[in-house]
Parts: sequence; C-alpha cells; structure tokens
Amino acid sequence: MNSRLSFAEMLDHHPGQSASGLADKALRQACALLEADAGVLYLLRHDPDGEYLVHAGSFPTAGQTGASIPSDRPSIATIAAQTGSTLKFDDATTPDALATINTAVDLPSGFVAGAIAGFPLTNHAKVIVGVLVLATELGSGRSFSQAPLELFVRFCRLAGAAVERADLLEQINQIRLDPGARNDRLRQQVEKLAFIEEIEGVRGDDAFRLAISMLARAAEIYDEGTGNHVFRVNEYSHFLGKTLGQDAKYCHQLRFSAQLHDVGKMGVAPSVLRKTSALNPDERREMDNHTIYGHRILSQSPRLAMAADIALNHHEKWDGSGYPSGKRADEIPLSARIVQIADIYDALRSERPYKPALEHEQARHIILHGDARIDSAGHFDPTLVEVFADTHQSFNQIWQNLQEA
Repeated sequence: MNSRLSFAEMLDHHPGQSASGLADKALRQACALLEADAGVLYLLRHDPDGEYLVHAGSFPTAGQTGASIPSDRPSIATIAAQTGSTLKFDDATTPDALATINTAVDLPSGFVAGAIAGFPLTNHAKVIVGVLVLATELGSGRSFSQAPLELFVRFCRLAGAAVERADLLEQINQIRLDPGARNDRLRQQVEKLAFIEEIEGVRGDDAFRLAISMLARAAEIYDEGTGNHVFRVNEYSHFLGKTLGQDAKYCHQLRFSAQLHDVGKMGVAPSVLRKTSALNPDERREMDNHTIYGHRILSQSPRLAMAADIALNHHEKWDGSGYPSGKRADEIPLSARIVQIADIYDALRSERPYKPALEHEQARHIILHGDARIDSAGHFDPTLVEVFADTHQSFNQIWQNLQEA
C-alpha cells in the first residue's frame, strides 16, 4: 500500500515527468511492492503493420530504452500484452518456465530469475498500454504466490495510465510531419488522452484534476507561449460562477473545465497558430475549427461534458455573430459565456507575438466599452459585463497572483 501511495504522490508532485522517468520510478515501486529484485517495463505500440513492444525501462541495470520487440516474439512480456492476463512462474527453472521465458526480453541483462511474473499495464479505460515483468533472484526463496496481486492490479492501472499520458505528450511534442499528416496523427493521440476517468482506488478526484491539467498544458505545445493563461482562466471563471450565485458543485466543475477551452488547438497547424499577420480565409476556417475539434475530443468523456460545451461555444457571441454555430443569448451555455469573458480579459493582459500586454485599466475599458475589434454589447452577456464592472479588481488580483514564474 505504501509503495502505491508513494507512486501516486510522485505523480502529484511532478506531473511533467518524462515517460522514461516515470517508467523507471514505476519499476522501482513495483519491485518494492512485490519484493522483486528485477524488472522490465514495455509500452505497447500500434502501427499499420501491427503491434509491437517498446522497451521503456529496466531495473536494476539499464536496458536498451526504445528498442522494439515484435508482439509475436515468444516471451512472458508479449504473452501478457497479448492476452491481458498475468503470467506467473513461482519457479523459473521448470521446463514450462524455461520454454516460455525469453531472457533477452523478459529480464535485465545478466539477471538469473528464481521466480518471474508478467503483468499487463492498463490505462483508465482498462485498455492494455504496456507490460511489466518482475523477477526474484535465483536462490532467494521468494516467489509471487503470496504477493498482494489484487492490489498490484490497481497499481498497474495507475502506472499504465501515467506512463501512457507522458508517452503520448512526448509523441505530440516530437511530431514533425507535413501539416495534413501531422493533424491526423495529433488528433488520434489527443483522442486517446481525452478518455480521462477516475483512477480506481487512488485519490480519484485528485488524479482526474491532474490529468485534465496535463491535457490543458498539452494544448499549449503548438500555441504561443501562454504560460499560466489556462490556470488564470480557471480562477476568473470560478470567481464569476460564485459571484453569480451558482452552487458549489457547478463552480467546482467550472474551475477545472475552463482550462480546456482551447484544447482543440492541438488539431490546428502550428503555422496557423503562430502566424503574426492576418489569416487568409482557409487559415481562418482552420483556426475557427478548434472549437469543433475541442468538442470532439472532450465529448468522449462523460466527466468532461461541461468542458466540451465550453470548448464548442466560447467563441459564440451574445448577438449571434460568433462561431461555429451563430448561437445567441441564452442559447450559449452559461459556462461558455463565463469562460469567454475570462479568456478575453486574460488575453488582453497577456503579451503575444502580435500584441503587447495591456494594463488592467485598459483591459477593463475594452470589456466594458469595446474597441476596434470587440463590440462589448454584441460580444458579451450583459449580466456578466455588469458583474465584471462591479468586481473587476478581483480579476486584477487573480492576474497578479498567477503571473508567470
């Protein structure tokens, strides 16, 4: 139990860790939990030619991280990955065990096993994403017959989901394909990330919030350096929800949904996101489509229903002149109307490649009275403009508290 909680705490404190770093720490915690002496961890990958395993970590000696193992190569690791079942030999020297174990795949270099077991790693949706093989040293007298395997299955789900997310984020960051192929690949990876559910048995709500924060950060990879923008939008939105008298549950959900408003930008070409001059009509359509991409991603998870509504509707306008659907007034969900004013205030305060940062009074004046680009009366819910007028100093305080480190 302590090992599993230690791993969970490590995730909470270091959410930006690499997949290889998480794999190494997961291996060490797994060995501690089951009193194993060695282990290897693989991630399951898919391509048009089939499935294969990618070496992600070895303990106690380093292995060939990144090496590919065909899924049809006989080994404990490949069998566990293919079947989704635990494969265990309490005596690794029996004929059956020797016929199954592939020392080049299942064990760190030079390690001689006394007992060995392969465990599938699954994500939040219980989909197999990798495999973990653990072994005790020959002559140790220890096996896995008395190990807390039921508890360990939950650990494998936590570790699998964490390593998978980190791996997907790294893949997204490394994509350097042509725009069409990149967008297709990126959307596939984001759709995997979007299946965010409570991780069973390990501070579920904390894990959920950590996961959506990671997804929000991933959305910024190809956007301009927006820093703490998404977290400030959370706080402005939560403040407005409370000020409007919404109940605690609504405000809590709003606080952790608002940051996902621009997650659909992960499907937009970086050349469009970073362009400092005017967009041509095709580029403008592609940029506007981030609302549809975001809804498509987030609507896959029931827990992210509010976030999906916000992503789709936060560019709709009170007078019906917004996009993507031209909704007007109360047709626009309240959550999206709240995030819209929060997002625009923070964008006005922030420096971007195409504009300087504005002071609070300048941003306040634009929200209340408009400028050459923003028609306040047509853009915003008039009730929210009144609330902002009365409480604008709280927005400035949130900005001051959450400026870039």
